[in-house]
Amino acid sequence: MGCFPSKSASKSTPASHNMKLHQLVRPDAYKGGKRPSFAAAYARAARRYGFEAGRNAGFAKRNNVVVKVKSKDNKETEHEVPAESIQNGLEYVVPVKIGTPGVTLNLDFDTGSSDFWVWSSEIAHASRYKGHNIYDPSKSSTAKKASGTWNISYGDGSSASGNVYTDNVTVADITIQGQAIELAEKLSSSFLQDNGNDGLLGLAWPEINTVQPKPVATPVQNMISKKLIDPPVFTVKLGRGDEAGFYSFGFIDTSVTANPITYTSVDNSQGFWQVKSTSWSLNGETKERSGNTTILDTGTTLLLVADDVVDAIYGAIEGAVYDDQQGGYKFPSNATIPDISFAVGDTLYKVNAKDIAFGDAGDGYTFGGIQSRGDLDFDIFGDVFLKSVYVVFNQGEKTVGLAQREDGARNTEYGSCKRTVEDPFRTCNVLLVNWTDSLSRYGLGLTFVYKYTNYGLNHLGGSQV
Repeated sequence: MGCFPSKSASKSTPASHNMKLHQLVRPDAYKGGKRPSFAAAYARAARRYGFEAGRNAGFAKRNNVVVKVKSKDNKETEHEVPAESIQNGLEYVVPVKIGTPGVTLNLDFDTGSSDFWVWSSEIAHASRYKGHNIYDPSKSSTAKKASGTWNISYGDGSSASGNVYTDNVTVADITIQGQAIELAEKLSSSFLQDNGNDGLLGLAWPEINTVQPKPVATPVQNMISKKLIDPPVFTVKLGRGDEAGFYSFGFIDTSVTANPITYTSVDNSQGFWQVKSTSWSLNGETKERSGNTTILDTGTTLLLVADDVVDAIYGAIEGAVYDDQQGGYKFPSNATIPDISFAVGDTLYKVNAKDIAFGDAGDGYTFGGIQSRGDLDFDIFGDVFLKSVYVVFNQGEKTVGLAQREDGARNTEYGSCKRTVEDPFRTCNVLLVNWTDSLSRYGLGLTFVYKYTNYGLNHLGGSQV
């Protein structure tokens, strides 16, 4: 596979849509830069990919249930992981408008799945569940009942199912007319108890959509086929803490980093954004990993790699130990973290040490953000990796482009959506990642939000809460 320039890599001019800033926020449980618990993040990955424990993984999926194993040396089941714990492993949500006049739902944007399902009025006693926005097709003049049903079952026993409607959906000021939406009619208790999001918008390849008898087109697929975006891409810049970041559609923001975007081919045969990753580096020493691949997945929090890589990394951190009770490696909070890079295609990308130090493990220790992939034969590059790069997902050309980021401070200009002398009324299709936005229902602090339109820069608001 190798890396090569994309035909559309130079096309950073957006389609002719005014930019509207939609705040991508954090659920209440993770305000102020907090993260999901280590156990929730790891168990969520086990549920999604169904791996066995292997040498270093503390979680596994067995008999369609996610379990915690006893220890590194004893892989017998210690206990099942409650579905509620896994559901609470979600770190980001994005506001999306559905219907006419429309309701805004906060959705999980997920490059590891292809379903677009939402909380709906068809859930029994839906209004009783606080903390959710509900889509009611009877209140939308553009809603139409469609054929098909859907049913998703997860490895922790949780499930969601329902029927299908079509309606207008607005993402980053791009309105998709007649988009298929999977309306939840039945949700298991873990979903009903989770008030972190109102559903999911899948950004993986359409082939793994679960609607029966025939899969439906994903929002990005429709954006491309209806020529709503050009180039046929969406991009991701994830932030950390209360730093800003964004998703964009049909727009490549070349101001995120001065480093070049390098493209590589995607193997989408399994429906995922899967690419070659045949080398990695530890303190400047490059190590080969012949035949290895990885999936780029915004729906997974941790960076999961093979056991020999995990052993080498924590062997290079003084005082690092395996925590049998928690199911993964931890290290002293004052330890020096080595330089660690992983390849996508032929290019190595360094992982920010802030993200390798995942969270407090107690007694002066910190959980590692890099852990074992269990018995999988491919890696999972989740948010711990993705926060260090700017990613261009090119669905039209079946490529993915990455650029090393060097930012650590908040980007108050929200990417390249800023006026210049040459282009004073620049527009683009961007979804902001803004964890402290006081205009959202998760508002937490002093924030100012702007809208760039064909009439220039407009202040949308700001307040102290």
